[in-house]
Amino acid sequence: MRGRHRRTRRTRLLALVAVGVVALAGLAIAPMTFAAEAPRNTCPDLEVIGARGTTERPGLGIVLTPLARQITRDLPQTVRTTPLDYPASGNYVASVRQGVTEVQRVMTATAAQCPGTRFVLMGYSQGADVMGDALAGTGSRAGLSADLATRVSSVLLFGDPSFTAGEPFNVTDGRRSGIFPRGAGRLNGFADRIQSYCNANDRFCQGGFSFAAHVNYQGFHPQATRFAAARATADVPR
Repeated sequence: MRGRHRRTRRTRLLALVAVGVVALAGLAIAPMTFAAEAPRNTCPDLEVIGARGTTERPGLGIVLTPLARQITRDLPQTVRTTPLDYPASGNYVASVRQGVTEVQRVMTATAAQCPGTRFVLMGYSQGADVMGDALAGTGSRAGLSADLATRVSSVLLFGDPSFTAGEPFNVTDGRRSGIFPRGAGRLNGFADRIQSYCNANDRFCQGGFSFAAHVNYQGFHPQATRFAAARATADVPR
C-alpha cells in the first residue's frame, strides 16, 4: 500500500486541475434537506453517509445530492442523510485520511444511539477513495470494526481514483484502473454490497482524458437506487 500513497507532483497537479474544472463549471452545491427524510432526533432504518468530491462545497455535491434525494424518495425504509464533514481538499492524502476518520466516527456514533440503523455509504471522486479506505483500511490503519462492517447495507462509488479493473462489483464501461488503484481483492469482504461506477475515459477512475466523463454519473442513479433498495429490503425490516 505504500506505493499507492506516494502521491507524485504530477498526480497532485492533475487533481487540482480537475478541481478547477468543477469549480469553474459552477457545479458545486450547498447541503440540502430532503422533505421525506426521517427527523434528526429519531433513529432511521438507513443512514446515508455521502462524501463529496475534491473542493466541492460542504454538502453532498453534484453527483450525490440527486442520488440521495432519489433514495430517500423511493425506498420504503426511513432514511437520514449525513453529508460527510471532511476537507475534500487538494491536499489529497491528508484530506482522505480525515475523511476516513470522520466516516468511522459518524458510524460509531449512530450505531451507539441507534442499534437497528444500517448504513448506505456513497462517495464521489475523492469521496469514493475515502469510503474505500474506511471499509478496507490502509497501511497500518484498520478498516471498519466487525460490528460496523455488519451494519453496512450498501456502498455506491462514482469516479473512484482508486478504481481497480476486474473487480466483481464494478459497473462500468471502463476497463482500466484509476490513477491510485486500490488493488484487487482489497474490498472482498464487502463485494456483494458494493457497486462502483466508472465511465470510460474518466480522467481519474480510468486515467483517461475526459473531465466531462468524471462528472457524468447521473444516468447511473436509477440503477444505484435499485441496488440500495434491494440490499435494504434484504437486511432492514419494513
